[in-house]
Order: sequence, then C-alpha cells, then structure tokens
Amino acid sequence: MDENFRLSELFLNVEEEEKETWKIDNDNTADWALDKIKETREEYERFERVALNKIKDIQSALEKERNKMENETSFFEAKLKEYIENVKMKETKTQKTYSLPSGKIVIKKDKCDFKIDKEKIIENMKSLEGYEEYIKVKEDLAWGDLKKNLIIDNNSIINKITGEVLEVEGLEVEIKPSKFEIKF
Repeated sequence: MDENFRLSELFLNVEEEEKETWKIDNDNTADWALDKIKETREEYERFERVALNKIKDIQSALEKERNKMENETSFFEAKLKEYIENVKMKETKTQKTYSLPSGKIVIKKDKCDFKIDKEKIIENMKSLEGYEEYIKVKEDLAWGDLKKNLIIDNNSIINKITGEVLEVEGLEVEIKPSKFEIKF
C-alpha cells in the first residue's frame, strides 16, 4: 500500500502528457485507484458538511434579521394607516394616494375579478345551449399504451402486433451510451 501511495504522489505531480501514459495494469493498482476515488469523495463530503453548516448559520442569521425588519415595518405601517385616516388623499377610480418627500402611501381599492375552476366550468357549460364554442377539445397521445406495442430492432421501430416498421415523424430511436459507474 505504501508503494501505491508513492505512485500517487509521482503520478499526480507529473505533466499532463505523462499522465496519459500511466495505466492501471493489475488488481492492486485498480484497488488503489478505487481507494483514491473513495478518499477524494470523502474529503469532498467533509468539506460539503462544513459548508452546509455554515450556510445554515448564515440563513438563520438572515431569518432573524428578516423577522426584525418585518416587525419594525408592520409597526410603522400600522401607524401610517392610522395617520392617513385623518388626511385628504388623492383619489382615483382604483386607488387613493398621499405623497410625502420620502415616498408615497397608496391604498388600492377593492376590485372584483373572476375566480375560475376550469374543469367545473367545462362540466357545467356542456349542458348550456349556445356555449359550445367556448369549450376546446384537446388531443393527447396515449404514449404509455402505444409504447407497450412497440419494440426496437436494428434501429427500427416495429409494431409488435402488426409487425410493420413504424415510421412516424417525431418518433425515432435514441441510443443512450453506456455509462461507467463506481459503487461502494
């Protein structure tokens, strides 16, 4: 094992073109490489734990400051609401405003708007005469059902039931490359 450690020091400090000539040529070296991967991952995980704890501390401090700001803001907003009850505000159709050098106090008036549940509306509008034009019919592909009847053979898509080669624009064979993994 000590010999492998010296190998790592040697090969991790060589120039890039020399690294490419180094190969794993036996089980001992392969096992050593797995240990190096494991050590590197463990070091990253340790670093990540420390960083995440620091982030958590910063987020906690930020939350404390947010609460302080929200409490102060709500206190002063309540006092401003009391104050504007006694002043003449500029009024439009949708809002009331009161301008001061540091900003503007705005009260938006109540407004009526539609609250909708599309599914319920569609269900109920079907029974009303003269409203059919407001209901759209949406087509969708039953991909799960179709996929059960398809196979891929020599990069061709074949319908298992009919045996025909299915050539449809938008449907093609995608080759996903093999994936190298190391598991511990």
